[in-house]
Amino acid sequence: MSKPVQLQVNNSGAWKTVAKWDAGDDAASTKAHDAVDLLGQINDTYTWRIATGDGEQLVLKRWSAKTGWVNES
Repeated sequence: MSKPVQLQVNNSGAWKTVAKWDAGDDAASTKAHDAVDLLGQINDTYTWRIATGDGEQLVLKRWSAKTGWVNES
């Protein structure tokens, strides 16, 4: 992967990685966003984020039931 990113969920006070893919893979990115939108309908208390997949884990986007997807600056 040239630009690894990861989807993470926080359901109990800690971030857990759910999936990893290349940021340049638009189809995978769309599927990750859609999956969170669906899972949020099951349990809206979880928070989700997409972060870089390197050691730094820079947060790129966040999701909550209240705000939906929000880009980080």
